[in-house]
Amino acid sequence: MEVDLRSADPAALTALDAGFQKALELALTDENERWTNSGRLTMEKVVVGNRPGGRTAPEAPIVSTAVSVTRALGQQAEVDEGSTDANIPISLGIPALTIGGGGSATGTHTTAETFDTTDSWQGTARAFLVAIALSER
Repeated sequence: MEVDLRSADPAALTALDAGFQKALELALTDENERWTNSGRLTMEKVVVGNRPGGRTAPEAPIVSTAVSVTRALGQQAEVDEGSTDANIPISLGIPALTIGGGGSATGTHTTAETFDTTDSWQGTARAFLVAIALSER
């Protein structure tokens, strides 16, 4: 079984992981007590990834620049938090963000996931313009 725990709040993520680890140990103990005549179950836990929590402040220059570029392109800017590869620099104190790549997706992270590339060029154009605007800072 693979479990993915995420939070923008590092303390909440630590608490969530601790609670999950405790639940695993309790479940293992309960099952071993329940099936005393069938041998002991064991559990191996392997960390396969680490996505630390963190946030870039909405008023950070990197965010306001991305919002300005997005609006200049006639698109709606939404500032939200999520868990992406930007979490690594954020956790190191480096302002970072993730912007949409253009196109549209449905069923994200499911077996029904699809991606429509219509107008996907807009994501590349926006990323390029954000990079140019940030280089001026």
